[in-house]
This record gives sequence, C-alpha cells and structure tokens, in this order.
Amino acid sequence: MTDQSIIECLASQPHDRPLIVLDDALHPAVLPLGELRARAEVIAGALHHTYSVGPGHRVCVLGRTSLDLIATLFGIWRAGAAVTVLPSPRSGDAEELQELAQRRVTAAQSSVLVTDPHTADTLQGKTTVAVADFAALARSTPGKPLPLPSADDTALLQFTSGTTAHPRAVAVTQGQIVANSRECFAAGGMAPGDVFVSWLPLFHDMGIIFLTGAIAHGYTACTMATQTFSARPGAWLEAIATHRAAATVAPNFAYGLANRYLTLRRGGYDLSSLRHAVNGAEPIDADALRRFTATAAEYGMPHTAMAPSYGLAEATLAVTLGRHDETYRSVTVDRDALENGEVLQVPDGSSGRTFVDCGTPISRTSVTITDDAGVPLADGRIGSIRVQGPGTVDQYWTADGSPHPTPLLDESRRLVTGDLGFCLDGRLYVCGRQKDMIIVAGRNLYPEDFEFVTEKINGIRLGNVMAFSLPSSENMIVVAETSLVGTPAAELAYTVRETLSQELSYTPHDVVLVSPKTLPKTTSGKRQRGQCRNQYQTNQLVVRASTLVAEQR
Repeated sequence: MTDQSIIECLASQPHDRPLIVLDDALHPAVLPLGELRARAEVIAGALHHTYSVGPGHRVCVLGRTSLDLIATLFGIWRAGAAVTVLPSPRSGDAEELQELAQRRVTAAQSSVLVTDPHTADTLQGKTTVAVADFAALARSTPGKPLPLPSADDTALLQFTSGTTAHPRAVAVTQGQIVANSRECFAAGGMAPGDVFVSWLPLFHDMGIIFLTGAIAHGYTACTMATQTFSARPGAWLEAIATHRAAATVAPNFAYGLANRYLTLRRGGYDLSSLRHAVNGAEPIDADALRRFTATAAEYGMPHTAMAPSYGLAEATLAVTLGRHDETYRSVTVDRDALENGEVLQVPDGSSGRTFVDCGTPISRTSVTITDDAGVPLADGRIGSIRVQGPGTVDQYWTADGSPHPTPLLDESRRLVTGDLGFCLDGRLYVCGRQKDMIIVAGRNLYPEDFEFVTEKINGIRLGNVMAFSLPSSENMIVVAETSLVGTPAAELAYTVRETLSQELSYTPHDVVLVSPKTLPKTTSGKRQRGQCRNQYQTNQLVVRASTLVAEQR
C-alpha cells in the first residue's frame, strides 16, 4: 500500500465518526471527524497567512489534551508543517514555564508556539517566537485552500527521552506515522468504528502516534488528559468499560497500577471488549504482566489481549508487536548463563530471570541480534538489537539537514538501538539498555533485575526504583522511594539489601531509600539512572535511609 499523508488518510474517513475527549469527571466532549477536518483547514490557513507556516517549518504546541489541541495538531499537518508537543512543567511556576518553552522552541527552531489562552497570556513577549492561542486560530476567517501536504512532509519532531542540555530530536514524516500506526492497529485486529482509549501524553511518541493513527484510520478515538489518569488511575479502566474499547496502550507501570486498582475494587468493570492491550515504552516486568493479565481476566478481558511490544522514536514507534489473537510467551533464563550472554532456559518458577516476548516485527521491518561488531548472532544469544525498515530514520534531526554527530546506522544501514536482547522462534525478547548494564567482578548484571525485585517488597513505591554502578568502581547502588520514615525506613533498607543478596546472589554496595516523587524521570516517566547516579554522588538525594551510612556510624 502506498503511504498517504495524515490529511489524505483522514479525508477518507466517515464525516460522523466521533473523536471523544473526556474531562476529569469523564464527561465526554465530542467532535465528528468532518468537523475536525473543517477546523484543521481554518487553523492551517491562519498559521500560513499570519505566521507564514508551511512545509519545512516547526510549530510548538503546549497544553492539556483537549479537542482544541488535537484540532491544532491536524491544522499544523494540514499546513504541511511539523509538530513539537511540549511537556507541561511539573509545577505551576511561570518562570519554569517560560524557561521550558524557550528551551524547546529554540531547540526546534519553531516558527510559532500555540497554547491555551491563559498560557498564551503568560508567555506573550517571554519567548523569541510569536505565541498564538488555540481558540483564536480556530476563529480565523477561512482563506484560500492550501496545497495538500505530502506523505514525505515532516509531521513530528520528537525529542528523545532524557534530552537535556544537548537535545536530540527525531524527524518523522506523515507517511511514516500513517504506516506505522496502521500496522499497530492491524495487529490489534481493529475494525472500522472500533474504539481506542488512551490517556498517554501527546508529547510522547507512543501517545501522539497511536492517537493520530486512531483518528486518521477512522477508529473512534477516546482520550483523556494524562493528569486525569495520574490523579485517578481507575479513570482509564472506567473509560475502557464505558466506551467498550477494543484497544488501549500504556507503559508497563500503568498495568501494575491497574492491577492494584482492580484487586481493590473487586467488581464494577466489564473489560470483555478489550482485544488488544499494548504494553510498551519501558522494560516489562513479567510478574507484573502476569498478575494484571490474571486479574483483568476476572473482569472479562481475553487472555490473548495483552500485547507486549518494542519500539523507539528512531524507528517512528513500533518495531515488534504482539497480536490480538495470540497469547504472549515467556521464558525463564538461568542467571549465570545470562551474565555470559547466553539464553539457557530453566523451568518457570525457578530462580532465573523471566522475559516476555515483545512480538514479531511489523510489516517490512526486520530485527537482527548482533555482536558489538555487527555480526549476526544465532537464536538464543544476547546481543545488540538492530532494526531495518521504512520507519527508521537515518540520523537525528538538524535544522539544515547536515550530518548529526551521533550516528544511528551501522555499515549495513541497520539502526543501532542501544538495546540488548535475543530472539527465539522469530520473537524478540528485550533485556535492557546496553549502557545501563552493570559489570561487577566479571558478571554482567542488569539493573532491571534489581529494580523489579525491589519493587515487589512491601513499602517500596511501584515503578520508583533505580539501580546503577558508580564510575571507576564495581559498586552497585540501589535507590528506591518509600513513604516510611525513621526506624521503619532503616529496617526496610536492610530488607531490600538482604532480599537482593538472596534472590540475585549479589549484595549492593548501598541501598538508599528516598522520599516519594523525588527520583529523576523523563517527562514520559522513564527512569533517569544517570541523573540519579549524579544525585547520589553529590548528596542531592532526599535520603530517608541508607545501609552504607548506617554501617559507617
């Protein structure tokens, strides 16, 4: 199939197909796709005639997920320009907002920043580009229709997770978004009119591409602001049940929260409509996945619905994906063999590490496991995950198209992902980030192992553990959040250390417990182990207990 632009794809969908945005109380605001197209035309004209926006330009967007924001995205694409969605600052501080906005518009070399009226007033005159608001653009007088965008026009300038002082961005075309999202929904067995529910932030590639694909391919997209989910994770499940969703998508931690919510709720939801629950964007904990799948089955979710996946911004989004009509697989691997780069399967329930498969490659995409030199490895050998396909990008974005100093492709034109994994029977199993692997006394230790085990201990906050090694040493540090203080926190730190020593045959140099919501994460919720290491070394952590400090007293 010839790739289309987002706008061409949208134009072929039924006029009355609804786009639904839920407020914090889950009350729906509805916009038919025909009206979305009309609004996009008006917004595109206003951007073009007032701000000279067109193909090759970037437009920054900032705000909560809303009909106005989504219509603006499609208006930007109608004009042929690229979108950069900015994350909202964690605090409501105006100075932080201004600093964030200026940093990103500078990095993207944006033509204009579009936001809600209140934020527009706050930022007016505080950035180096013009600031427009959603409502004003949508009220503009329609002008002469613009030329239709091309599938080759850049649609999304996605800054990669962890981008800080030296931003790296991936430029994805309209055609790549259309093609990649089409494969994602095909794996879910989606039919016209099926409902897709999401709470993911639109500044994250998984959030914006899945939502855009659902709309452009004619499914009923039902979304809510990320803040709604954060305040009440059960809102996600309520939306799935109420709107009879066939598909949803979330990172691993969200399914862990959902399991806790369902376990406590015990009734009230019907999840039988859910055929495809995509799990991606972070390492997948096999135990957490198993628990959610078992609990959700009590609420009617088919056992085949859970679909672990693997992807990255440098490949548009999805690389491998589980299908709606098959049950994901898991393998338990001997830890000693794993540390030597081999996959030696042992019986489930043993002391090995369990991996879940992330599905098979999407159409026209291949995955190869290689050694550091790029030589392919046999099935069951752990190595570098490398990807070829139409969704991969050649290099990180530069404004003038000049070569970026960070190479992405190897000599065989394969994307070097930086991730470690192995293949069995054509299915991909992901081990973790190569740069995060900890080498101690000749052993290759994976931080995910220590994080997953620690998270299972009562008193540790789910999804808020980081393990790392110290430079120029073989000392591993484990840092975790807890609500406990005083003696209970100190006892918990020792419990963590002893549990890790017994289960993983390695005793961390230090176990540090810190206050809730203080560990560094990216705007999309990914662990920033390097920043956590720096905070540990410079005594910036909000420490509640430390096994090392206690022993030095």
